Amino acid sequence: RTSWLDKSITGSIPNPDPNGDRLNYNVAGLDALHQGVELDFRFNATEKLSVTGMVSLGDWQWKNDTRGVVEDESGAILETIEVFAKDLKVSDAAQTTFAVGVNYKLLPTTFVYLDYNHADDIYAKYYITDRNNASNREDSWKMPSYDLVDFGLNHKFMIADFNATLNAKVNNIFNVEYISDAYDGPTSSQSDATVYYGTGR
Repeated sequence: RTSWLDKSITGSIPNPDPNGDRLNYNVAGLDALHQGVELDFRFNATEKLSVTGMVSLGDWQWKNDTRGVVEDESGAILETIEVFAKDLKVSDAAQTTFAVGVNYKLLPTTFVYLDYNHADDIYAKYYITDRNNASNREDSWKMPSYDLVDFGLNHKFMIADFNATLNAKVNNIFNVEYISDAYDGPTSSQSDATVYYGTGR
């Protein structure tokens, strides 16, 4: 359980004038509460085989409303806004994750490994300046969970008197299509969110 007090969030937003520069915002005085449980382990099944894993179950929320300012490139304040963030989920990070990894010693200096990762409870990012309606206390769009599997090889060898390591890795070996990042839209749903897809195999 961790409390983050008096956080400041800065960023930029599009200018209503299509010919103008982007506008900057600064929102200060935000408090957040991050709470949850975490567990990780390592199990040496044999001399050659080891298994690792972790679980993280989180509940991260903003705990207060505050105010912010919108400025132009020169730093002149154009607008002061109310920001209604109290009890909204903190966005842009998976609040529920778990992973399992298997590492096998193929040869005396060669290892192969397989890693599985699950991510869930991911809320789309939003411009904090869009949260200026006191009646809108709805969380941003909850993105779909996803599961990824990576495969890798690690080989150690000598070059003259120097230790060297060769690493090879294939991410997302099953070529899963998933959304890795998103910006919330007016309805806080998939219908108007702006999404970015993760890297395939």
